[in-house]
Amino acid sequence: MEYHGLLPGWTALVLGVTILVIWLFYSQNNKKPYATIPVLSADRNEYLQNGRALLEHGKKFRSCFQVQTGTNFKIVVPNRFAAELKNHPDLSFNDAHARDSFTSYPGLQPFREILENDTFIQEVVRKKLTQSLGLITTALFEETQLTYRDIFGESKEWQTHVIKSDVQDIIARLSSRVFLGLELCRNPDWLDITKNYTYSSFEAISELRSQHALARPIIHWFSKNCTQARHYYKRAQVLIQPVVDRRKAQMQASSSESEGSSKASDAIGWMVECARGRKIDYAAAQLSFSLAAIHLSSETMTMCLLQLCDMPELIEPLREDCRRVLDDSGWTKQALQDMRLLDSFMRECQRVRDLLATSMLRFARAPLTLSDGTVIPKGSTLMVMNDWAHSSEHFPNAETFDMRRFAKLRERPGEQNQHQFSTPSADQMGFGFGSHACPGRFFASNEIKIALCILLLEYDFEYVPGDDRPQDIKHEIVRLADPSARMRIRKREGNS
Repeated sequence: MEYHGLLPGWTALVLGVTILVIWLFYSQNNKKPYATIPVLSADRNEYLQNGRALLEHGKKFRSCFQVQTGTNFKIVVPNRFAAELKNHPDLSFNDAHARDSFTSYPGLQPFREILENDTFIQEVVRKKLTQSLGLITTALFEETQLTYRDIFGESKEWQTHVIKSDVQDIIARLSSRVFLGLELCRNPDWLDITKNYTYSSFEAISELRSQHALARPIIHWFSKNCTQARHYYKRAQVLIQPVVDRRKAQMQASSSESEGSSKASDAIGWMVECARGRKIDYAAAQLSFSLAAIHLSSETMTMCLLQLCDMPELIEPLREDCRRVLDDSGWTKQALQDMRLLDSFMRECQRVRDLLATSMLRFARAPLTLSDGTVIPKGSTLMVMNDWAHSSEHFPNAETFDMRRFAKLRERPGEQNQHQFSTPSADQMGFGFGSHACPGRFFASNEIKIALCILLLEYDFEYVPGDDRPQDIKHEIVRLADPSARMRIRKREGNS
């Protein structure tokens, strides 16, 4: 009797709590437009299907406007305000990306690791990876040659390859040589994990953005992409943790033997050195490095190869640039810096075939006022247009691909160290802009240069005759290379 008497009360309590949770969740994820900013579109599907084209219509506004995205309304800020916002203390990089990348969901821990342990990741990349670029150049050169031999072979007969898939395999191996060393860089399990986690995690995030906020906590358990992300993350933990444990033991043994001068030469060792007692998810951290390398570097290199197949007349001048520098300096960090034409070509590819239509995604922790008087409300999310890259006001004949564009700009007095592929600027925000510009951009630049240089010198390549010209994939504000694009390739006659 007492049990039956209590049941309705418990039922009512559970029902009430459920309604409260749904209401709170709904109210937090279904915000209305910001009152003071004009609305370009309140249709999230319009943004999800082709946000790049949608944002072009926003240029009719004199200043900021807002659009409904997959997660919330976002304020779109014109490119001219990038410089005044790039290091603003009231704008949070971490809060904005945590909301958009669903970092609390299982399987997406690498995205959370980037944000929650951002000072750790920055230290590993800036103090260890970037300062070691001179030491790892030879390793990248050797690994590239071995990787090309495995993927493209030595045949002087034409063979057909899918460009993007092969480039992802190449970048996965080169990055793993630096991030994991020889112990795992050619391990088939790790290469499978690092490549497929990158794909499945970005697809999972994109899928979650397309779902209603109330459905996401349930859908992610049944989503194929989310399930695969969890699967690959768990596999990464199984592979990485024993390596970390061995590395810690080696460092402790070296320390006890007064051999403190021995230094780590890969990212696992760097992470162990930089952890200093902090609780670090090493598998998530390693995957976070792979996310940046495979997603950004492989897309960039693929776009470069597509451009060379579109304009084969560019190939021989680039070969000559590479030969000239290597004959003078060999495979050194300085040689890579001296490849000015190749660097200019890469930056022009990044300008013309930009990955993102916007940059500087930020969350406003306090109200802020732009120089034109526009007030960005507290609690809003903003992103800055990246359209100066396509403007003839900033780049003469912007619609024309000019391989020498940035090399010529560097010839102007006082600008020899500007306009480089790895240099963020308000008119070229492929690596972001300001204090949160991609810290791994110098490594990415060297990695891509080595991969392109060796390919140019040792192989001939072109589109497969008869294939249709590849079409970029555009979704939300992203441009991705056509995953079905093919080229044929053969080993060149004689020496490179």
